[in-house]
Amino acid sequence: MEPYTPSTQTITSLDDFFDEYPSFTYDPSEPAWDEFYRLARYLRWGKPEMADKRADFKDALVQAFNSIYGTDETDVESWQTLCRVLSITPLPEELVACREAVKGTYVNLVDLVDLPNSSSALALFNSEEELSAYTLENHKIFPKESAYAGGLLKHLLRNIMNPEANHSRSRRRRRKAYSI
Repeated sequence: MEPYTPSTQTITSLDDFFDEYPSFTYDPSEPAWDEFYRLARYLRWGKPEMADKRADFKDALVQAFNSIYGTDETDVESWQTLCRVLSITPLPEELVACREAVKGTYVNLVDLVDLPNSSSALALFNSEEELSAYTLENHKIFPKESAYAGGLLKHLLRNIMNPEANHSRSRRRRRKAYSI
């Protein structure tokens, strides 16, 4: 199976966000966060304005994900698209199998949004800890809470700031389940 890549030149809410600043030349082939920070430097935003615009940008990231990959967590085609993008083989045919395959994959969501216009390969990680280290080191943080987050996206969110927390809770549950 050939790796799936979303079509290039995808018009997204990121384009709409940057279109609000006509004197700035947005380059969609560059990472989205890099372009946001370049815009902030270009317009010399202060802290209050930066915080306000960052919130708008985060909403645009979420909306871009939704427009590229979908929002319906019950749509097997949306899940299969993610499986193709993540190079999951063989391609699961059933919804539950797709969810399980994607659930076991660790990928940066900002990279998924950047993928349609990027020439970079998509990085996959072996664990939430590895993903967390990459995400924090590269400042590619995807908003965890957003009013625009669709059901599909909510299944992909990871605990980037404290990846061990998920493992500690599941270990405690397992201990409780097996203790007498």
